[in-house]
Amino acid sequence: MIKKLRRRIILVNMLLVGIVILLIFTVVCVNSYSNSVHELERGLTMVAEKEVFKGNQFGENAPVQIQNNAENPQNNMIGKRGGDNIERPVQISSYIIVTTDKDGNITDTQESNITMEDSDLKECVKTAIESKEMSGQISSYNLMFVKLDGMDGYTIALADSSGINTNLRNTLLLNFGLFIGSMGIIFLISFLLSSFAVKPVKSAWEQQKQFVADASHELKTPLTVILANNNIMMSHTNSTVKDEKQWLESTEEEAQHMKSLIDQMLFLAKSDAGETNVEMSEVDFSEIVEGTSLNFEPVAFEKGVMIDPQIDSEVTLIGNATQLNQLSHILIDNAVKYSEENSTVTIKLKKHSDGVEFSVNNFGSVISEDDLEHIFDRFYRAEKSRTTKGYGLGLSIAKKIVESTNGKLTVQSNEKDGTTFTAIYRK
Repeated sequence: MIKKLRRRIILVNMLLVGIVILLIFTVVCVNSYSNSVHELERGLTMVAEKEVFKGNQFGENAPVQIQNNAENPQNNMIGKRGGDNIERPVQISSYIIVTTDKDGNITDTQESNITMEDSDLKECVKTAIESKEMSGQISSYNLMFVKLDGMDGYTIALADSSGINTNLRNTLLLNFGLFIGSMGIIFLISFLLSSFAVKPVKSAWEQQKQFVADASHELKTPLTVILANNNIMMSHTNSTVKDEKQWLESTEEEAQHMKSLIDQMLFLAKSDAGETNVEMSEVDFSEIVEGTSLNFEPVAFEKGVMIDPQIDSEVTLIGNATQLNQLSHILIDNAVKYSEENSTVTIKLKKHSDGVEFSVNNFGSVISEDDLEHIFDRFYRAEKSRTTKGYGLGLSIAKKIVESTNGKLTVQSNEKDGTTFTAIYRK
């Protein structure tokens, strides 16, 4: 699944970027071609207008030839020259100027660095006259024309437009090469970045698979016990309920364990989906923490552990009383459960100017750095032996509860200070 997702990310990224690059290159090519046509048209118009102005007197008074570019027509385009800020049209040295009467008969022809067969010239002149436009291209001859309508006929200027087509072809080839190179670079970048993009998804996928595996393991044990108890009771066909009390109580205990596990998993699932919809109100957090501390004193006493509550009075929070009670229960239960004998569990609830801090400290086995990174993961337990009762969901639930009220739950563990879970609520 992850590989397919990565391939799709690369494909979508390349498609989107490729389309953008194609649009940019298309605009560049179209703009370049349009400008070339426009400039050649302006140059032809200038030549034709000069001829009309001179009254079609050729010879020594022929139009001035600025530059001879017959060998390389695509270089006929110039913009600004010698620091002059006046935009100049292309200067044309290779052209044919034809004058006709109103019937389209050629009356005079001037050729400059270009020659044409009479039949071809007549065909081009006919095409230009019949055109509704005053300028255009005669693609069959690779010529551009400009037509001026005079009193006695037409003045038609013709010039080779193959340079424009050559320029367009070169631009297309260049842009195609740039496109292929760009797509290669984009592929490499997408390939590298896709690994970072799918990393959270991969992590979530692995956690989901681990969650399913761990949940199956936790549910399998009580189900096995329940089925075994039922088989035993079914084999005692003549026994009374009193006779089977041992197996009924065992079934009840395992069923309660299953219910507790399912409830915890449902809470986490709803929290992930944002569907908790709990009622929030101002809660006396001091009363909740103090009550939970008192409830755990008998349990702690049996383990030879002292509980030291340092709770400020009248500390209030905007939250859900049931969830806050569950939070304090999880953290204190966790601290008592993993405390070493003759140690002290310190419970602090302090109100500061910028918020509230609730912490539970105990001394026991130090949690390693590797375990600290996963301590809030679901079904994760630093104690791998599973000898301690629990499902490894408590701290995950505690973190969700704290985050649901815009708080932050952290943990620190070392030999000197012990292990401390701290929930911080900022105003």
